[in-house]
Amino acid sequence: MKKVNKARNVVLMVALMVAPQVALAAATPIEGAIDWLLDLLTNGIARTVAILAIVTMGYLAFAGKLAVELVGKFILGIVLIFGGAAIVDLIIAAAS
Repeated sequence: MKKVNKARNVVLMVALMVAPQVALAAATPIEGAIDWLLDLLTNGIARTVAILAIVTMGYLAFAGKLAVELVGKFILGIVLIFGGAAIVDLIIAAAS
């Protein structure tokens, strides 16, 4: 009887030690996919689109057709895209 209890305790201890690693491994593919998407939307492609938007605003200003509303929208969009992580960090810090 003692041997059975000892073996059961050993199995339980091993299961408890492995459980966090299994849980972490289960979340990794989802986190990896979300991080990949975040990098895709805030690094190369988004930076190129932001540069093109600023260049477009420069040409519109050169032509005398630049509206203040358009400039505000471009700037707000660029700030939200590239400052999103900092904004979320500030909100989380304020809520804590």
